[in-house]
Amino acid sequence: MSYHRQRADDTSRITIDVAIGVLVALRGCAPDQAFAELVRVVQRTGIGIGSIARALVDLAAGRSGSSAEYAEAFNAWGELLAQRIPVSATR
Repeated sequence: MSYHRQRADDTSRITIDVAIGVLVALRGCAPDQAFAELVRVVQRTGIGIGSIARALVDLAAGRSGSSAEYAEAFNAWGELLAQRIPVSATR
């Protein structure tokens, strides 16, 4: 495996872990339940888990996007993210 391929795989794993953390925080669920939710979206959309995880992280961070992955992440979790309380409102 080349260095660049290994680095891409590591980045994808980190992104998936962050996406799981986002779902754990939003849903108040266990990490395995959050992972299962990501997998369901992957199965429904046919988008790779690294790509859908990246789109969820971007969406949660407030970054906009126009890709198919971002649109599917918005369809799956946009309403859930809209319900969250902004951090500045709790200070």
